[in-house]
Amino acid sequence: MMLVVLYRDRVMLDRQHWIWEHYRPFQWWLLPHGITGGLALFLGPLQFSRRLRQRHLAWHRIAGRVYVIGVGVAAPLGIVIEAIKYTHNVAPVRLVVGSSGFGLLFALTTAIGFTSARRRRIRDHQKWMTRSYAIATVFLQTRCVDQFPWLGKIVGAAIQALETHSVSGLWLHLLTAELVLRYNRTPQPHPATAARAA
Repeated sequence: MMLVVLYRDRVMLDRQHWIWEHYRPFQWWLLPHGITGGLALFLGPLQFSRRLRQRHLAWHRIAGRVYVIGVGVAAPLGIVIEAIKYTHNVAPVRLVVGSSGFGLLFALTTAIGFTSARRRRIRDHQKWMTRSYAIATVFLQTRCVDQFPWLGKIVGAAIQALETHSVSGLWLHLLTAELVLRYNRTPQPHPATAARAA
């Protein structure tokens, strides 16, 4: 999905492309939102590697903090961008409401995950960060559906019922995260590793 989105958004490097007319009202908000959100999307999968955590715990902690900062900046800026789009009659109010809920849930799950790590509740930390990244991937899913109209037709009934790709994607992604957490038989971290991880 990440490769599809990178291919899709390559036009943002061309300031003469027609899409910039759409981006102009919020273009200066888009840069920090895109960079910090992109960092979170890129670093998220690396955080789930047990081998990387065991061999490079310090790197895991630094990358985790960058992820948290990325979410802390990208989530509220996403809400701001949707609000600007609404005031310029580019997007309907339901997208502002949906983005606000999405952004708050993204920030909340990340904050709970980070706080759990600080309190050395490593298993809780892993669960909440799994939920956080599941929410992050909704961003990718919505853009992939836009790129492949046939994919939109397959999930069209659910999307129409729930109004937007983001809403339908959110509950599907969270359900997937909960199933992974429920059936994941990963052993509890060793107490020494848990103590160092926070």
